[in-house]
Amino acid sequence: MAMDKNVFAELEKMGRRSRVFLSMPFVPGLTPIILNVPGRYTVHDGSEEIERRHGVFGMDEAALSPLDHGGLYGDAVFEGILIANRRVFVFKEHLSRWKTSAERMGITFPYGLTEMAEIIVNLVREVNFSADERGYLRPVLTRGFGNLGINPKKCIAPTVYVIASTIALYPPERYQTGIELSVARQIRRAGRTIQNPNVKSNNYLNNINGLIETAHQGTLETLMLTSDGFVAEATADNIFLVRAAEGWEGDPSKVVIETPSRGYCLVGITRNLVCQEAQALGYRVVERGDLLPMDLVGPQREVFMTGTGCGIMPIVAVEGVSVGTGTPGPITRGLLDRVTARMSDPAYALSLDATPKEIAAYMEAPLAVHP
Repeated sequence: MAMDKNVFAELEKMGRRSRVFLSMPFVPGLTPIILNVPGRYTVHDGSEEIERRHGVFGMDEAALSPLDHGGLYGDAVFEGILIANRRVFVFKEHLSRWKTSAERMGITFPYGLTEMAEIIVNLVREVNFSADERGYLRPVLTRGFGNLGINPKKCIAPTVYVIASTIALYPPERYQTGIELSVARQIRRAGRTIQNPNVKSNNYLNNINGLIETAHQGTLETLMLTSDGFVAEATADNIFLVRAAEGWEGDPSKVVIETPSRGYCLVGITRNLVCQEAQALGYRVVERGDLLPMDLVGPQREVFMTGTGCGIMPIVAVEGVSVGTGTPGPITRGLLDRVTARMSDPAYALSLDATPKEIAAYMEAPLAVHP
């Protein structure tokens, strides 16, 4: 396969702009050398029995042990967090979910959430995003290194790393024109009995295989179905269907927004924010476990997907069949405007200029987006 020069250029740019916070237990012969260089690391003053070292490094300096179970088995949990207007958007909601995922996996979280928030803010300051740049954080917590067996009890202490970089899943113009979805039919979304979809784990092979199945179609995203053929989610985003009766502009109760039930999809933070904003506008929001792909297409409909990386992306066709007029609809655009406005709201987003005291106050305040 020929190398994509655009991908190479994007990675090269990431290497220049990105920084990584890296934290792991110190075991001679296993911990990467960068955490054994005097002046490059700090010893964490925590309650663990084994010494933990951490520091901030360039992308070409940071390293993980080959024995880390995150890389060997996907035995890890992560988050994706947006930085906009020099604010970290729905920061405490993401940190809270990250810790909850860890607890569900039985991985000990080695930092307090407020301590972690301060570490991440300091990390982002080193990248120095401008007010008009969209930054992106990828915090990862792995079970750490152990032997080559899968037994989690053989891992001594977790590894933490946080990447501060940028992300652009879709071209900017697509937010004006929308995108088309393919549908994966052979690869289905795993349910709770296989993998709890609300543990945001590093095991995304199911989603990747969905993209591989539909790669020949050339679309930018793929819709995944449950084992019974109902809509679950896209490979990396939640799905919404809007049904608006005639005259809805003067009567928001005529708008129904439907989204798949949580048995097969991650209950996304952007998804929950959209539900809150829709209800505030007077729209009725319904979770359904029986949405079919054919329900998404046809007249008097809008479809959009949500996620940290994509925000709100309009869907204008599914497998070549138009959604509504084949253009992004007014309800989708209105919700996009409301979510964008929240990115500058101090209740929803922490300033990168916040002091430690302000960070602590933000973290102690109630969640702005309800789980």
